Amino acid sequence: MLHRSKTLRAAAMLGMASLALAGCSLISSGDAKRDESGKPTESSKADAFKVKLGDCIANPDSQEVMDVTIIPCDQSHDLEAYASTNMDASTFPGDTEVGSQAEEYCGAQFATFVGLPFEESALEVTFLHPTSDSWKNGDREIVCLIGGTAGAATTGTLKGAAK
Repeated sequence: MLHRSKTLRAAAMLGMASLALAGCSLISSGDAKRDESGKPTESSKADAFKVKLGDCIANPDSQEVMDVTIIPCDQSHDLEAYASTNMDASTFPGDTEVGSQAEEYCGAQFATFVGLPFEESALEVTFLHPTSDSWKNGDREIVCLIGGTAGAATTGTLKGAAK
């Protein structure tokens, strides 16, 4: 299961929310409907572990995320996966440390993707990250997600948006 949080904008601080992956899923939704290159061809439900860089998704319904709706980016969507990394730890470091590492990583990748530092941007960030349950199943991935101002839907990529 992924864990998800809403972004909190603090004065000059990098405020982000997180979404937790639920590692206890017994039935997988599988992957989104994609073409040969891996690009989504239509809106479809997918296992949260199948989110790839460049995927656009609908806002998940809860903080504990098992499935997401992946949407072609040229259609209205809430979030876009802009960066990902795997945590380097042998044991689950705890929710606070996972959140800190995710905020640090996603914040560092933000300016490269958007073309403007997070502190100067009106865009919002959240991330998918492992939980203690998903960690037991080998999940180490942090996926950074970017969304429109005040949670507004966007169309197309936010790469290079500089806003």
